[in-house]
Amino acid sequence: MTTTPNYIVTTGDFITEWMEDAGINAAELARRLGVTRKHVSELLNGKAPLSAKLALALEGVTGVPARIWNQYEAGYREDLARADAEKELVEQFEQATAFPLRYLRENGAITASARDHAGTVRQLLSFFGVASLEAWRATWTQGSVAYRRSAVARDDAPLLATWLTMAERAHRGESLPPFDRAALEALVPRLRRLTTEEPPASVHETVRLLADVGVVLRFVPPVAGLGIYGATRWVDSHPLIQLSLLRKTDDQLWFTLFHELGHVLLHGDDKKLHLNGEDDAAEDEANAYAAEVLIPSEYLSRLPAGRNLAAVVDLASELGIAPSIVLGRAQRETGDHAWGHALKRTFEFA
Repeated sequence: MTTTPNYIVTTGDFITEWMEDAGINAAELARRLGVTRKHVSELLNGKAPLSAKLALALEGVTGVPARIWNQYEAGYREDLARADAEKELVEQFEQATAFPLRYLRENGAITASARDHAGTVRQLLSFFGVASLEAWRATWTQGSVAYRRSAVARDDAPLLATWLTMAERAHRGESLPPFDRAALEALVPRLRRLTTEEPPASVHETVRLLADVGVVLRFVPPVAGLGIYGATRWVDSHPLIQLSLLRKTDDQLWFTLFHELGHVLLHGDDKKLHLNGEDDAAEDEANAYAAEVLIPSEYLSRLPAGRNLAAVVDLASELGIAPSIVLGRAQRETGDHAWGHALKRTFEFA
């Protein structure tokens, strides 16, 4: 007899093949099995399931072990279920378009073509680790992970959930030491000095140093239309910080990083999702923390009031930070952003 094929075929097709080899018809098979002709007809047509009892009877009639007949039946029923699931995936495609599918393709999370609706939805569901988009909504609105509930309440929930999940997938399976708050506080001055170093070495070193104290730092490309520079939440008892490099300049990167570190140190007990740019007290506190760490308030009077690059470089050298950070602060204070761009270093995702 042939082996199990890679397309949908009924158990009855295998029985028919045996009947042809043995030279008997359906009526004779019914008599040998002790069942009605109608039952045999429905079995051969795939309408009636093959029971374990009938598989044993087939073993006695055909000499083919019951486990083989059961395997054929299980494969057939699984194939039927997969065919139904394929239809359901296609039916979910319209809902799936609310998610940034092009972004997911560009970043390798989805490899199915835009014309492959079932494949696209299947890979989208796999990305989120759910069986359906309805299950995704339930997971993010009612699940045990508290920060997800706040994320899904937003109008841009599909975009935000995608961006957050990208970082979580990158962190999955990573082994880190327990989070050490005191060690992180002690590390801040060293991280501050790293702003003067050239990228990408400074970034790699920052990731490594933070990992040593139990903090996860991930860089995830921005999702078009989302407009978020950074986010902080707790995953597996570790702070997870992710940055989008939305403006791609080093002053923005470092300020956002210290902003997120402010959330870890100031708001770590709440275990909430903090999104850079939200209008709330926690964001104001994180901004104030980053600003004070990078340029202490006693130095603010020395920020250049005009387009004075030399003053920027001198103050940065005295503070031991990147000139771009001083420039960015001076630009924000004066509202004049149209100068000094040569001092800013840009970042690109590989």
